Amino acid sequence: WGIPKELLRVSVRKSDQLPVGSVDQRTVQEWLANDERVLLLNLGGVERLPRSVCGYLATDAGQLAKRSYKCRNRDPWYVVPDVKTPDGFLSYMSGLTPRLVANEAGCVCTNSLHAVRVKPGYAMHQLQRGWQTPIARLSCELEGHPLGGGMLKLEPREAGRVLIPMSRVSIPEYQANLIQRALDEARRWRHYD
Repeated sequence: WGIPKELLRVSVRKSDQLPVGSVDQRTVQEWLANDERVLLLNLGGVERLPRSVCGYLATDAGQLAKRSYKCRNRDPWYVVPDVKTPDGFLSYMSGLTPRLVANEAGCVCTNSLHAVRVKPGYAMHQLQRGWQTPIARLSCELEGHPLGGGMLKLEPREAGRVLIPMSRVSIPEYQANLIQRALDEARRWRHYD
Protein backbone atom coordinates (compact mmCIF):
# COMPACT_ATOMS: atom_id res chain seq x y z
CA TRP A 1 0.00 0.00 0.00
CA GLY A 2 3.04 2.27 0.16
CA ILE A 3 2.35 3.20 3.77
CA PRO A 4 5.36 4.95 5.34
CA LYS A 5 7.30 2.56 7.59
CA GLU A 6 7.30 5.05 10.47
CA LEU A 7 3.52 4.60 10.73
CA LEU A 8 3.78 0.83 11.16
CA ARG A 9 4.57 -0.91 14.45
CA VAL A 10 5.24 -4.60 14.96
CA SER A 11 2.60 -5.93 17.34
CA VAL A 12 2.47 -9.25 19.17
CA ARG A 13 -1.13 -10.37 18.73
CA LYS A 14 -1.34 -13.62 20.71
CA SER A 15 0.61 -15.71 23.17
CA ASP A 16 1.21 -18.44 20.56
CA GLN A 17 3.65 -16.04 18.90
CA LEU A 18 5.78 -15.67 22.01
CA PRO A 19 9.16 -17.39 21.81
CA VAL A 20 10.97 -18.58 24.92
CA GLY A 21 12.95 -15.82 26.60
CA SER A 22 12.55 -12.74 24.43
CA VAL A 23 11.08 -11.21 21.31
CA ASP A 24 14.15 -9.97 19.46
CA GLN A 25 14.87 -8.63 15.98
CA ARG A 26 15.41 -12.14 14.62
CA THR A 27 11.92 -13.12 15.83
CA VAL A 28 10.41 -10.04 14.17
CA GLN A 29 12.24 -10.74 10.91
CA GLU A 30 10.85 -14.30 10.92
CA TRP A 31 7.31 -12.99 11.41
CA LEU A 32 7.72 -10.53 8.55
CA ALA A 33 9.35 -13.13 6.27
CA ASN A 34 6.42 -15.49 6.94
CA ASP A 35 3.98 -12.65 6.15
CA GLU A 36 2.35 -12.97 9.58
CA ARG A 37 -0.21 -10.36 10.58
CA VAL A 38 1.98 -8.36 12.94
CA LEU A 39 1.92 -4.80 11.60
CA LEU A 40 -0.19 -2.20 13.38
CA LEU A 41 -1.04 1.05 11.62
CA ASN A 42 -0.20 3.58 14.34
CA LEU A 43 -1.73 6.93 13.44
CA GLY A 44 -1.71 8.49 16.90
CA GLY A 45 -0.39 12.07 16.66
CA VAL A 46 -0.49 12.13 12.84
CA GLU A 47 -2.22 15.33 11.74
CA ARG A 48 -2.21 14.89 7.95
CA LEU A 49 -2.74 11.39 6.67
CA PRO A 50 -0.55 10.42 3.72
CA ARG A 51 -2.44 9.67 0.51
CA SER A 52 -1.43 5.98 0.75
CA VAL A 53 -3.03 5.72 4.21
CA CYS A 54 -6.22 7.43 2.99
CA GLY A 55 -6.41 4.91 0.15
CA TYR A 56 -5.91 2.03 2.57
CA LEU A 57 -8.60 3.32 4.96
CA ALA A 58 -11.04 3.75 2.04
CA THR A 59 -10.85 0.06 1.03
CA ASP A 60 -13.80 -2.27 1.65
CA ALA A 61 -11.90 -3.77 4.61
CA GLY A 62 -11.22 -0.29 5.98
CA GLN A 63 -14.87 0.70 5.71
CA LEU A 64 -15.90 -2.55 7.39
CA ALA A 65 -13.47 -1.82 10.24
CA LYS A 66 -14.87 1.71 10.52
CA ARG A 67 -18.29 0.24 11.33
CA SER A 68 -16.96 -2.13 13.99
CA TYR A 69 -17.80 -1.44 17.62
CA LYS A 70 -14.40 -0.19 18.79
CA CYS A 71 -13.80 2.00 15.74
CA ARG A 72 -17.29 3.53 15.94
CA ASN A 73 -16.42 4.73 19.44
CA ARG A 74 -13.09 6.35 18.53
CA ASP A 75 -12.42 9.85 17.30
CA PRO A 76 -10.95 9.61 14.76
CA TRP A 77 -12.04 6.05 14.17
CA TYR A 78 -8.71 4.87 12.73
CA VAL A 79 -6.46 5.83 15.67
CA VAL A 80 -5.71 2.97 18.05
CA PRO A 81 -5.45 4.53 21.52
CA ASP A 82 -2.66 4.08 24.04
CA VAL A 83 -0.05 2.36 21.83
CA LYS A 84 2.93 1.85 24.15
CA THR A 85 6.08 -0.24 24.11
CA PRO A 86 6.23 -2.53 27.16
CA ASP A 87 9.32 -4.11 28.69
CA GLY A 88 7.82 -7.55 28.23
CA PHE A 89 4.75 -9.65 27.55
CA LEU A 90 2.84 -12.02 29.82
CA SER A 91 0.44 -14.61 28.44
CA TYR A 92 -3.17 -14.11 29.49
CA MET A 93 -4.14 -17.76 29.22
CA SER A 94 -1.82 -20.71 29.45
CA GLY A 95 -1.53 -24.44 29.85
CA LEU A 96 1.35 -25.43 32.10
CA THR A 97 2.32 -21.94 33.27
CA PRO A 98 2.01 -18.34 32.08
CA ARG A 99 4.95 -17.19 29.95
CA LEU A 100 6.87 -14.01 30.68
CA VAL A 101 8.88 -12.84 27.66
CA ALA A 102 11.23 -9.86 27.33
CA ASN A 103 10.57 -7.29 24.59
CA GLU A 104 14.04 -6.69 23.16
CA ALA A 105 12.62 -5.74 19.74
CA GLY A 106 10.49 -2.85 21.01
CA CYS A 107 7.18 -4.31 19.83
CA VAL A 108 3.70 -3.35 20.99
CA CYS A 109 0.93 -5.83 21.79
CA THR A 110 -2.80 -6.33 21.61
CA ASN A 111 -4.94 -6.72 24.71
CA SER A 112 -4.85 -10.51 24.35
CA LEU A 113 -1.51 -10.30 26.20
CA HIS A 114 -0.45 -8.43 29.29
CA ALA A 115 1.97 -5.58 28.57
CA VAL A 116 4.56 -5.74 31.35
CA ARG A 117 6.39 -2.71 32.71
CA VAL A 118 9.34 -3.24 35.04
CA LYS A 119 9.58 -0.90 38.01
CA PRO A 120 12.63 1.38 38.22
CA GLY A 121 15.52 -0.31 39.97
CA TYR A 122 14.75 -3.73 38.50
CA ALA A 123 15.59 -5.43 35.22
CA MET A 124 13.51 -7.70 33.02
CA HIS A 125 15.98 -10.59 33.42
CA GLN A 126 15.52 -10.38 37.23
CA LEU A 127 11.77 -10.54 36.82
CA GLN A 128 12.07 -13.50 34.44
CA ARG A 129 14.42 -15.34 36.81
CA GLY A 130 11.96 -14.83 39.69
CA TRP A 131 9.09 -15.88 37.42
CA GLN A 132 10.69 -19.33 36.97
CA THR A 133 10.69 -20.10 40.71
CA PRO A 134 8.26 -22.58 42.24
CA ILE A 135 6.94 -19.79 44.51
CA ALA A 136 5.95 -17.62 41.51
CA ARG A 137 4.45 -20.59 39.67
CA LEU A 138 2.36 -21.58 42.68
CA SER A 139 1.32 -17.96 43.12
CA CYS A 140 0.09 -17.94 39.49
CA GLU A 141 -2.09 -20.95 40.25
CA LEU A 142 -3.50 -19.33 43.40
CA GLU A 143 -4.10 -15.89 41.87
CA GLY A 144 -5.30 -17.01 38.43
CA HIS A 145 -8.43 -18.96 37.74
CA PRO A 146 -8.99 -22.17 35.80
CA LEU A 147 -10.88 -22.38 32.54
CA GLY A 148 -12.03 -25.47 30.69
CA GLY A 149 -9.50 -27.89 29.29
CA GLY A 150 -6.89 -27.20 31.96
CA MET A 151 -6.28 -23.58 30.93
CA LEU A 152 -5.17 -21.04 33.51
CA LYS A 153 -6.26 -17.43 33.04
CA LEU A 154 -4.56 -14.45 34.68
CA GLU A 155 -6.63 -11.27 34.61
CA PRO A 156 -4.69 -7.98 35.02
CA ARG A 157 -5.36 -7.68 38.77
CA GLU A 158 -4.59 -11.34 39.29
CA ALA A 159 -1.28 -10.99 37.44
CA GLY A 160 -0.43 -7.96 39.57
CA ARG A 161 -0.81 -10.02 42.76
CA VAL A 162 1.55 -12.83 41.71
CA LEU A 163 4.44 -13.12 44.16
CA ILE A 164 7.79 -12.98 42.38
CA PRO A 165 11.01 -13.40 44.36
CA MET A 166 13.39 -10.72 43.07
CA SER A 167 16.46 -12.07 44.82
CA ARG A 168 17.78 -15.57 45.23
CA VAL A 169 16.21 -17.18 48.27
CA SER A 170 17.47 -20.36 49.80
CA ILE A 171 14.55 -22.63 50.61
CA PRO A 172 15.01 -25.77 52.70
CA GLU A 173 14.38 -28.94 50.73
CA TYR A 174 11.29 -29.93 52.72
CA GLN A 175 9.69 -26.54 51.94
CA ALA A 176 10.64 -26.79 48.25
CA ASN A 177 9.02 -30.24 48.14
CA LEU A 178 5.89 -28.88 49.83
CA ILE A 179 5.64 -26.01 47.31
CA GLN A 180 6.10 -28.45 44.42
CA ARG A 181 3.38 -30.76 45.79
CA ALA A 182 1.02 -27.80 46.14
CA LEU A 183 1.82 -26.71 42.57
CA ASP A 184 1.20 -30.24 41.25
CA GLU A 185 -2.10 -30.42 43.16
CA ALA A 186 -3.27 -27.03 41.84
CA ARG A 187 -2.54 -28.12 38.27
CA ARG A 188 -4.30 -31.46 38.86
CA TRP A 189 -7.30 -29.61 40.31
CA ARG A 190 -7.66 -27.47 37.16
CA HIS A 191 -7.28 -30.66 35.04
CA TYR A 192 -3.93 -29.81 33.46
CA ASP A 193 -2.38 -33.10 32.32
